[in-house]
Amino acid sequence: MTTTSEALRADSETVAEAPAPVTAARRYRPGAVFTAAWALWVLDAVATLLVPDRLHAADPLAAGLVWTVAAVALTGWAGHAYRNRASALWLRHWAPWLTVVGLWVLVWEFTTAKSGWLRPPYFASPQHMLLIFYEDGGILASSTWHSLLLLLIGFGIGASAGLGTGIALGWSRLASYWGHPVLQTLGPVPPATLLPLVLVLFPTSYSGSVFMVAFGVWFPVSVLTRAGIAGVPRGYFDVAQTLGATPRFLIWRVAVPGALPSIFTGLFMGLGASLGALAVAELLGVKNGLGWYIQWTKGWAAYPRMYAAIAIMIVVCRTLMVILFRIRNRVLAWEKDLVRW
Repeated sequence: MTTTSEALRADSETVAEAPAPVTAARRYRPGAVFTAAWALWVLDAVATLLVPDRLHAADPLAAGLVWTVAAVALTGWAGHAYRNRASALWLRHWAPWLTVVGLWVLVWEFTTAKSGWLRPPYFASPQHMLLIFYEDGGILASSTWHSLLLLLIGFGIGASAGLGTGIALGWSRLASYWGHPVLQTLGPVPPATLLPLVLVLFPTSYSGSVFMVAFGVWFPVSVLTRAGIAGVPRGYFDVAQTLGATPRFLIWRVAVPGALPSIFTGLFMGLGASLGALAVAELLGVKNGLGWYIQWTKGWAAYPRMYAAIAIMIVVCRTLMVILFRIRNRVLAWEKDLVRW
């Protein structure tokens, strides 16, 4: 008969001899979707470089090199994903998007430069757009910086004013009695309709532009902050008061944290409104910015340059939205088990 110690020793030896489990990253192989994405980017490079252009707006060499770099980067990322689980998951998640973008670039190339079906000045080929980013890189970078600065200043002022207004209306009955009708009356007014008033009241066009952006943020943040504070369960305040909490503690440690989900919803809506107000605000006479650049190029019928500025504005909007999502995810990490994001 074998003793208990001998049985345990035999089990441990069996476990030691068993091969280590292969992780998901080590089992990863480029799937059909990723292979299609890689093939499409290779096809983009080959078609751009080898198929003759019917429209000679720009040298196709630069575009072909860009698509080649994209294909090489995907190849390197697939090799890295074979050993790294995080890279494998990223590649699996974004492979369909990489496929769709590669297909769109191929269609774009053939409908413009290769076939001439879509012609200038209203349409531009990929190599023409890349040439514009190269030639106007300095003014586009300067315009992006000035628009981003104006947006951040206006958004910060509007968000701060909205938080203060919402907290006051949600906490004080007196403030809600006098302030809520004003909020309901002025808040829904589009910032663009205030343009004549801004031109009269503000000393400079820049300050007027900041006000218009801030006004677009103020209303949604105020409304949702007020709703969030009013929706905090009364039991939270009763428990805190039982433990001796002061009114200041109740506001900043109970009401505001409880209203954070609604506050972030207001910030998201305010960011969208501020981006819409930014384009209008830059028509007030601001000498730099993406809105100004779009209007300037449109006046000269330089539509490809206008498309370049619009593309940058889209990238800026998405980047700001992603940053705000990351902040929300970190601040409201406790809510992930309660709400499905």
